[in-house]
Parts: sequence; structure tokens; C-alpha cells
Amino acid sequence: MNTSSARNKLAAARFRAEAVSRIRNFFASRNVLEVETPLLSQGASHDYHIDLFPVDTGETSPRFLQTSPEPHMKRLLARGYPDIFQIGKSFRKGEKGNRHNPEFTMVEWYRRGYALNQMMDETVELCQLITGPKPVVHATYADAFSKVTGLDPLSSTLNELVSHPGIAQRELPAATFPSVSDALNFLMSEVVEPQFSPEVMTVVSGFPTLLSSQALVDPKNPQTALRFEVFGGGMELGNGYQELVDVAQYRARFDAENRKRSESAKLIPPLDENWFKDLTENLPPCSGVAVGFDRLVQLGLGVGSLNEVLEFPWEEA
Repeated sequence: MNTSSARNKLAAARFRAEAVSRIRNFFASRNVLEVETPLLSQGASHDYHIDLFPVDTGETSPRFLQTSPEPHMKRLLARGYPDIFQIGKSFRKGEKGNRHNPEFTMVEWYRRGYALNQMMDETVELCQLITGPKPVVHATYADAFSKVTGLDPLSSTLNELVSHPGIAQRELPAATFPSVSDALNFLMSEVVEPQFSPEVMTVVSGFPTLLSSQALVDPKNPQTALRFEVFGGGMELGNGYQELVDVAQYRARFDAENRKRSESAKLIPPLDENWFKDLTENLPPCSGVAVGFDRLVQLGLGVGSLNEVLEFPWEEA
């Protein structure tokens, strides 16, 4: 590494350290408790779109590097913990690029009794603590999607979605889009999101129920879920929900994701019965959000790649 690169890395390290301090002070002033949860666990994300890192520990079954602290943090809430946050490592296999690293740092927190709009406001406030102030633009998923594609994400068929030039002109294999949710995700990330102005912070809410993940369905509009994402500098910074609390619905959603994983020959993690046991006790009404810390630093420093803000990016680790 040349002297100039070393100086840039040192400056990034100092910025990261200051950002961590600001985030801890942010939560301390709000009486949000910092917690630390396992990186290795018997359970793992069932999300069809996330690939896992299994780890052989010499036991009968593998453990998994966690893709998010979400499962354990929800267990703590169910055990009676107050509002909590965590700054820690997460792992997602195969995610590499200017905005991705298979090992990355996440800021995740949960607020008891918070409605989605409260969580959106707090997320923007935390992000701007690191990135600096920017105008904030709010949009529903349907409005943002239809404005760019001309399609209604709440009613379009798979055939209509894959016929859009954003997919059709790429001549991708048909198997790339086995479901409406796959086509929606692709068009949103590859066609719609690049149109968000890098000069503002964009908050998108009202996701289609097909993309609800672990969010509640909106009782006022059952076609949408109480989920939001925050974008800045042309990239996703955070993803939050008003959380599902019904354990039976969690099990049904995990089973559905595992069926999709099976159809795509992906690794299927076991259902974590420790998780279900804790949540059956009493997961309180709450909202939660995960924010990519490395991306906040990247945006705050105004650099083009995560590699510039990581002391040891994947290729050097």
C-alpha cells in the first residue's frame, strides 16, 4: 500500500471511530440499551435472497454466521429487555462490490411501541448524524415504482414485469425470475433506485405484501406491509419494519421461504426452536431497523467504494 492510500485508510478509520461514538451517544441520550448477541448460532436467516455461511464446529449440525442480529435481539425483547441497539458484524455469502462486502458492520435497533413513522424519522436522524444533513423525500413503493417503470407493483403480473425493458433487454434466463417478488426486487434495485437523487435522502414505505419479510401487513391497506427503506447517495442505507409479533405467522413465512430455497437448491437452515420458544413468551409490539454502517461511512466520506472505508476488504482479509 502506498503512502497516499495508507493516509486515506487512516482518515477513514478515524471517521469510523467518530461515527461509532456519535451513534452510541445518540442512543444513550434516548435510553436505548446497547447489547451484544452471538455471531454463531444454530439458526439462520430463511430469506430466499440471502446466502449463508455455515460453520463446522465439530457438532452434529453446523452453526451459521449471522446475517443480522435480528433473531437474537427479538429474543431479548421477548425476554423483557427495553429498547435495544447493537453495532456489530454480519455475514452474507457472495455479496461483493462497491457497496457490498461479505463481512460488514450493521447498526440495528428496536423500539417498543414505536409506529412506522416514528421509526422512519429516527432512522433518518441517525443516518444524517453520520452523512450530514440532506433534504428528505418520502414516497410510497407504488408511487416510486410506477413513476419510473409505468407499472403498478401491487397488481402487475410476472409476465408484465419481465416484459419491462429493464428486464427484457438484458436477455436474462427465464429462471432468474421465478416469482413476482423476484421481478419486483430486480426492477426496484436496477431500474427504480438508480433514479433516486443522490442529493436527497429518500424514504420509501408501503412495500407490497409479497415483500413484507418480517413486517406486519398494513391493516389500513392489506396490499402493503409496514416496511420502509432509506436511501442516500443512490444506495440503500436502512431497512425497517413495524414488526410481526404472531409466532404462527413467523413459522408460516419461514416455511414459505425454505420452500423457495429448496426449489433453488439453496442451503436450508433448520427452524430455530429456541427462537420460537422465546418469542412465544411475549414479543412486544415494536419496530426495528437495520442500517449499513459501512455505507454510512462511505456516504459521509464521499468515496465510491466500501473498500475505501474498510481497513481490510474481502480480497485483503
